[in-house]
Amino acid sequence: MSEPHQPSFLTRLRAGLAGERDTVYLEALRSAGRAAYDEILAADELRERLPTLWSAPPAAASQLLAAWNAFVLQTLGETFLDADYAARPGTAGYVPPVTFDQAAAWLTAVGDWVSRARQARANPEYDIAMHTALPAPLPAWAEVAICPPEHLTALQAAVTPVREHVEVALHALVRPGVPPQYESAVNRLHQDTAAAAAAVDYAAGLRTGRHHAGLHELIEQNLKRALELWFRVGQLAAMPALLAGPRFDIWCMTDRITLSRWKRDPHACQAVADMWRRDPNPAATLAIQAQIDTCLQTGDLWYHVPRHGDTCYYEPPFSPLYEARRTVRIYGVPLRAGMQFAVRGGAERGLVMGPFRPTRRVRYTV
Repeated sequence: MSEPHQPSFLTRLRAGLAGERDTVYLEALRSAGRAAYDEILAADELRERLPTLWSAPPAAASQLLAAWNAFVLQTLGETFLDADYAARPGTAGYVPPVTFDQAAAWLTAVGDWVSRARQARANPEYDIAMHTALPAPLPAWAEVAICPPEHLTALQAAVTPVREHVEVALHALVRPGVPPQYESAVNRLHQDTAAAAAAVDYAAGLRTGRHHAGLHELIEQNLKRALELWFRVGQLAAMPALLAGPRFDIWCMTDRITLSRWKRDPHACQAVADMWRRDPNPAATLAIQAQIDTCLQTGDLWYHVPRHGDTCYYEPPFSPLYEARRTVRIYGVPLRAGMQFAVRGGAERGLVMGPFRPTRRVRYTV
């Protein structure tokens, strides 16, 4: 459905009396998010060109995964808006607060996934798993005592395109054969896909011409469960390396207070990934962090929080600032109470001794 025309005075009056919210913000997000459909088409074309997904470069898998996530979120956001407009044409252009919040949760996330898909298309070394935890969950469902009836219509409308795309992706994954070490994981994907299909079929069997609150909630729960399962399966089918289990966390030595900022900084993401890639002995670097973690637990160290400035060092891995509370030795360096330090990773691994002063610089190379 296209964006509603400028609402009339009567439409605004009806919406105001019903407590509904103007969707001009959501419609702008919907319009911008339609780029997700271009990305899913590009991903489908890429999948057809790849001889197998099991040995696909990280950038290719990243493109497939990001495009899938953007597509699902855009589809859900659009179906919720369209279902509400169709159910209440007298207030088209306005939706109940719960519908607004739910559509906003999905549509605001689309842009980031589209960006990640395009970064993967542009950079053959891009690996989305280095920048975010995967597989990503669906944004949380909006909490509401009674789900509007049109939400079920919207969920049902989203089921068909999501189901079709995930089945194609899973078929492409297994078509050239499954490596023996992944057979059990792929069997679980088939199991999850079957569970999602069963949930949808069960929901369809519960539909009745008469309204019943209990049935309404049960149908809703089954449709939500199916979409959650398919969202996850689609990501794993796009990036089968995830089936091997959790991947190494490149941010394990980064200051937790400023972590979200560094993850949003593409230069920092690349810098931290490069630091680990160039480290001749990552185990030795991780051993430093293990010593620090032990001393934090025993109280020999604590985090140093300056009065002014950041709580981290200005170069990868963007380590927290630490302070010794008692005499202790870290990485062979004796520390007395009150001494401050941070950790430098990579080939130059070791301690950087304080005291520290605020800086606006960021050193992305080590």
